[in-house]
Amino acid sequence: MPPVKILIVDDEPELSRLIKQRFRKRIQAQEFDFLFALNGVEALQHLQENCPIDLVLTDINMPQMDGLTLIGRLSEIDETLKAVVISAYGDISSIRRAMNQGAFDFLTKPINFQDLEVTIQKTLDHVQQARQRQQQIQTAQDELFKIAFYDLLTGLPNRAWFIHQIAQLLEQQLEQQIQPPESTHAILFVDLDRFRRVNDSLGHATGDLLLREVAQRLASCLREPDVVARLGGDEFAILLQNIQDDSYALEMAKRVQEQLSQPVILDGIEIFLAASIGITLGIQNYQRPQDLLRDADVAMYCAKQQGKGQYEVFDPVMQIRVRESLLLENDLRWAIERNELSLHYQPIISAITGQLNSFEALIRWRHPSAGWIPPMEFIPLAEETRLMIPIGWWIFQTACRQLRLWQEQFPSHSHLKLNVNFSAVQLQQVQLVEQIQEILAITGLEAKYLKLEITESYLLKDVAVQIEALQRLRALGMQICIDDFGTGYSSLSRLHEFPIDTLKIDRSFIQRVDPESGQNLETIRLIITLAHSLGMDVVSEGIENADQFQTLQDLGCNLIQGYLISRPLNSQAASQFLAQH
Repeated sequence: MPPVKILIVDDEPELSRLIKQRFRKRIQAQEFDFLFALNGVEALQHLQENCPIDLVLTDINMPQMDGLTLIGRLSEIDETLKAVVISAYGDISSIRRAMNQGAFDFLTKPINFQDLEVTIQKTLDHVQQARQRQQQIQTAQDELFKIAFYDLLTGLPNRAWFIHQIAQLLEQQLEQQIQPPESTHAILFVDLDRFRRVNDSLGHATGDLLLREVAQRLASCLREPDVVARLGGDEFAILLQNIQDDSYALEMAKRVQEQLSQPVILDGIEIFLAASIGITLGIQNYQRPQDLLRDADVAMYCAKQQGKGQYEVFDPVMQIRVRESLLLENDLRWAIERNELSLHYQPIISAITGQLNSFEALIRWRHPSAGWIPPMEFIPLAEETRLMIPIGWWIFQTACRQLRLWQEQFPSHSHLKLNVNFSAVQLQQVQLVEQIQEILAITGLEAKYLKLEITESYLLKDVAVQIEALQRLRALGMQICIDDFGTGYSSLSRLHEFPIDTLKIDRSFIQRVDPESGQNLETIRLIITLAHSLGMDVVSEGIENADQFQTLQDLGCNLIQGYLISRPLNSQAASQFLAQH
C-alpha cells in the first residue's frame, strides 16, 4: 500500500522537525509521508499537486492564509479530506470557530504526541470510511448509469441515451443558427420483420442470441461518429452524424438491409432476417428529440406496410395517416364495450332451387362520430393489433346466439346454417377448440349448423399444423369453407390434402367474366370441376346481375351470394327475410 500522505501546515519550522523525529520509524517504513507548508496558500498548492492527501494538520494563525480559511477550502478539492487543528489558542471560542468551519478535531500546543498519534489514526479511519462510502456510491452510480443508459442484453446504448444524444445535437444546432450548417444528420429506425416468429418457434433464448448478432452487424455498418442503440424489443436506431447529403442515409439503409439479410446460424438452425427501416433526414425543423424518433418510427411503420425489407423516408403526410390509424385503433378497442359493433347477415341461396341455404355473418362498425367505418379499414387494423381475437369471439358468440334464436322463431328453417369468418390470429390460439365448445354450450347451438370461413392464405403457412387444426374443428361437427379462393396462390393440386367442405370463389373472378363471349370462364370452370371431384360445394360471391347468376348456374355452381340476392341485412331485416322465404 502507498504511504498515508499527511500535510502539516504551520509557519513554525520547529514543528516539522519534531514531527519527523516522532514518526521517524513510520516514515522509514513508508507508512507515513509528511508534506509541509508554511501557510494556507502553500497548502492549497500541495493539495492540488499531490492529491490525494489523506489528512491535514494545520495551525490557525499563519501569514497570507490562516488555517480556518484553508479548512473552508478543503471540500473544494476533496469532500472526504479532514483537517485537525493544532494551535496554541485552545480557548472555547477558538475551538468552536474551528469546528464550525469544518475541523474534525482540535489539539493544543505544546503538542502531546501520544494524543496526536491517536487523533491521526482516528481521523484517518474516518477519512478511509468516507472514501470507501464515496467509492461505493460511485460504483453504484456507474451501475445505475449503465442500467439507465445501456441495454444489458446487447451492450448497446438504450433509448434514453439515444434521445440524450439527439438532444445535444439540437442544442448545438440552436447555437449555430446564425449560419446554415455545412453538414446534416439522419436517424434510421430499424425494426426486424417477423422477429416474433423466432421467439415463438425457437424460444426467447435463441431470440436473445439473434438480437446480439443483429447488434453486432449494425455496429459493423457504422463510421466512427455514427452510433447505434437498441430502443427495445426488436427495434434499433442509428444516428448518422455530420453527413454531407441525404444520399448517405439511403446508402446506409441499403447497407443495413444487406448486412441483416445474410443468414444467421443458431443452434444448427439457419435463420433469415429482414428489416423495415424508417428514415428522418436533417434535424433543422425539430425542437424535441422525441419528435425526431417518432417521425422515423412513423416512416418505418409505412415501410413495413409496403412489404418486408423496405425503407421509407419520412414525409409529413405519413404522420397524418398514422395518427388517423392510431385514433381508429383506440376507438376500436372500445367498440365492443360501447356496443358500436353489430352483425349483418347476407343470404346464400341454392343455385338450383333458389331456396335459402345459409347466411354469412359480417361485422359492421358504426363509429359515434365518423359513422359507418368500412370493414376494409378496420379489419386489417384489428388483425395487426390482435384486437381481432376479442372481436372475433364476440362475432362468434353473437352469431351463434342469433342462429339459435332463429331456429326457435322459424322452425321451417331449422336446417339453416350460418357462415362465420375466422381470422388467422384466432385460429392460432391454443384453446381454440375448447373456447368454441364453451360458446356452443352457452348458446345451446349445435356445431353442425356452423360453417367456418377461413382465408386461402391461411393454408399456405405451416401446412401440417393447419391441417391438424382444421381436422379438430371438423371433429366438432362444423364445416370448413375457404373464403376468397383463387387469390391466395395456393396450389389446386394440394387442395385434397385439406379437410375442406366448401370453396367460395372470389368476386374478382366473377367480375372479369364476360357473359356474352364467355371470356375468363375457364378458371371458374376448373375450380368448380376440381371442387366437385373432391366432394366440395362451391359458392360464388359477388353476384350482382341475372347474367352472372345464369352463367354460374350453368357451370354447376352450388350456391350463390351477392347483391342480386340481397345486401347484408341487420338482424331485424334478416328475420324479415327469413319470414318471407
